[in-house]
Amino acid sequence: MSTLLDWAKALQNADGDEGLLIELAGVFIDECPEMMRQVRAAIDRRDARELRRAAHSLKGSAHIFAASEAGAAAFRLEEMGADGNFRDVEDGWTLLRFEVEGLLSELIARVGDRNPDETRDTQNS
Repeated sequence: MSTLLDWAKALQNADGDEGLLIELAGVFIDECPEMMRQVRAAIDRRDARELRRAAHSLKGSAHIFAASEAGAAAFRLEEMGADGNFRDVEDGWTLLRFEVEGLLSELIARVGDRNPDETRDTQNS
């Protein structure tokens, strides 16, 4: 079993509907680059409210796939936004990128790469 995601638990989260889970994975693959851009933009602008919101969205998506490490990394940034504390934000961003890139790789291996150019863009941010 991958430590990046737990497909069996994710399937439970989708009420046992593998077609739905595959569809959700495709949506995440497509939308993840934009979600990551939003987190990075909030960090760059030191916009605590937007950081909290954007990281919260990513955390929710990670939860669907039982991707605990990606969810934890997003939660760490969400808390920084909630507290308005940007002291360790770059470390948090680095960890989030690492975990989300791993999650994307696992999902793409399962359902296919629906948008390869955008996925690569996330890795270059």
